[in-house]
Order: sequence, then C-alpha cells, then structure tokens
Amino acid sequence: MLGLDLLKEVPGLLEEIKALPLRLDEERFRFWLQQDYPFVEALYRYQVGLLLEAPQAHRAPLVQALMATVEELDWLLLQGASPSAPVHPVRAGYIALLEEMGRLPYAYRVVFFYFLNGLFLEAWAHHVPEEGPWAELSQHWFAPEFQAVLYDLEVLARGLWEDLDPEVVRTYLRRILEAEKATWSLLL
Repeated sequence: MLGLDLLKEVPGLLEEIKALPLRLDEERFRFWLQQDYPFVEALYRYQVGLLLEAPQAHRAPLVQALMATVEELDWLLLQGASPSAPVHPVRAGYIALLEEMGRLPYAYRVVFFYFLNGLFLEAWAHHVPEEGPWAELSQHWFAPEFQAVLYDLEVLARGLWEDLDPEVVRTYLRRILEAEKATWSLLL
C-alpha cells in the first residue's frame, strides 16, 4: 500500500505497530478520537502550507486531500471531540513533529504527507475490524474517493522522490513511525 518502498528505509517499525495488543473498547475509542482532533487540525495546517507552495499540477490532488481532512475534522466534532480539550503529550509530540516537518522543503513535505497517510491506513486496516463503532470512519478512509486521493499523493511523491537526501528521509520516516506507534499505544 505504501509504495516507493519507503518502509525498507526503516525496517521493522511497521511490524512493531501491528504487533501492539490494542484494546478497542468504546471508552478508549472515544479518548483516542478526542486525541485525534488536535492532530488532524495540525495536519490541516500542514496541508495548507503545502498548498501555498504547490505548483499548479499538484494543487488539485492536494485540495482533494485537504477536503478529506476537513471532512474528518467535521466527523470528529460530530463524535464529540472538543477543540479545547487538553492534548495528550503523545499527540503534542506528533503535532510538534508535523510543525517541524512543515519547515522542510516542499518535496520532503509531500513525500512525508503521503507516507503518514499510507502508514496510518496500513495500521488501521491491520488493527480495526470493519464492523463496530469504527466502521463509519473506516468507510470514509477506504472509500474509493479517498483511495484515489492517496493514489494521487503517491504519484506526486514518486515524482519528487529522486531529489531527496536518503538520510533525511530515513530520519523522518523513523520519527513518523515512532509517533504512530506512540499514538496507537494510547489504545493499550
């Protein structure tokens, strides 16, 4: 799913995420959703920054991704997420990483945006049953429209990949994976 063989740059970390023994009870789910809101809000700002620098050919896929993020924020609010709720340190750390990545050159930011979306969906598909309280969100993320957005992001990332410094890529991929693992660990 992740394309670009990005995971070969950081072997083993996705398997660690998939091996987490999560407990998906409703109380933990609600807490996790509440903690997802500030991260998705930060992701929205990250995407706006991408759009400000995007060449014309990149704008349509990035606008579609941004719309999916806006829809996710709306859905989280409908689930009871509060924009003013305290942010867990794990999520604050991931938000800080997004803000740091937002200062990188455009090409890195696009590749990392694609990667973190694909990584999240890979972990989600592994951990979350298709039925139950998470079904509506699964349907949103795995809908053909969002899969098309992810494909378009992969095309953009592939077009930018060759010019990136492999060490910078490895460093940030590792940090993204570690932040994802910490986030999923909130469901232990």
